[in-house]
Amino acid sequence: MMTTEEWEEMPTDPDWEADLGYEMEELTVVRSSTDSQLIFLPEHESQLGEEEFIVIHSDSLCDLRR
Repeated sequence: MMTTEEWEEMPTDPDWEADLGYEMEELTVVRSSTDSQLIFLPEHESQLGEEEFIVIHSDSLCDLRR
């Protein structure tokens, strides 16, 4: 885990992998019956953990592949 000092030294727009240690994962998107909620699931069930979830408002969702 980063210290406060390390976090404050990060660039404003850090590289998600090199700077933050994130790895890109393929996710399956499941829509609720009302389409007002989305569930993001990893490719393999073994990758699903209690701390691995996303909670956002639908207005915050955008496709980064564009």
